[in-house]
Amino acid sequence: MQDKKFLTLIVLAIFAVISLIYGSIAVYPKGRKDRPAPQAGSLTPHTVYISAERRAKRSEFKSWKRNPFVPVGGAPIPANLILSGIIWNKENPKAVIGDAIVAKGGKISGNTVLDIQQDRVILTDGTKDFELKL
Repeated sequence: MQDKKFLTLIVLAIFAVISLIYGSIAVYPKGRKDRPAPQAGSLTPHTVYISAERRAKRSEFKSWKRNPFVPVGGAPIPANLILSGIIWNKENPKAVIGDAIVAKGGKISGNTVLDIQQDRVILTDGTKDFELKL
C-alpha cells in the first residue's frame, strides 16, 4: 500500500514539473520581438501580445461597413434569361421570360420561379437565388 502511494506521488510530481515547464514556454513564445519586458507581478497566464503591425491590419477594415465575405454585386444572372414582361394578378401572376410565359413554381432553363412581384421575378437554380428586374 505504501509503494502505491509513493508511486502516485512521484507521477503527480512529474506532471507538475511538466506543466510548469509548458506554462513558462506558452506565456513567452519565441521569436516575438514586440512584447514588453516582463515586470514583476504583471504577467498572468491570459496575457495576450498583439504586435503593432497586427493591430494596424485589424483596424484597416473598419471603414468597409459591410461583410467582406458577401459579394457586392450579388449572384450573376444567366444571359439567356431576360425578363420581357409581367402579367400582374394578385392570385395568379405570370412572367414573360424570353419567349416563355411562366407562373410561380414554374421552370425555365433549369431554374425555378420562386416569386413574381410587380416589378421583378425571383428565380433559383437550387443553390442560389437571383432576380430579374423590369
